[in-house]
Amino acid sequence: RSSMTFLVRQAFAKVFQSTPDDLDMHLIYDVSHNIAKVEEHMVDGKIKKLLVHRKGSTRAFPPHHPLIPVDYQFTGQPVLIG
Repeated sequence: RSSMTFLVRQAFAKVFQSTPDDLDMHLIYDVSHNIAKVEEHMVDGKIKKLLVHRKGSTRAFPPHHPLIPVDYQFTGQPVLIG
C-alpha cells in the first residue's frame, strides 16, 4: 500500500508538473484488508476470546468507540460501499 501511494503521488506530480507536497496530497485513511485480531464474541451464551480473520474486509467501529482515533470519534470509522 505504501508503494502504491508513493507511485500515485508521483503520477499526479508528473501530470500536474508539481510536487506531491505542493499538490497537498495527504493520505486520509489507511487500513489493511487482511487482518487477524483477538476479539471477544458471544459463543453458546458465553463471552469467548477468539482470533478472528477477516479476508478482504475490516471491522468498522461506530461513533464514540474507545478503539478508534480521535478524528473519527464523532462520525465513526469510514466505510466505503460500492
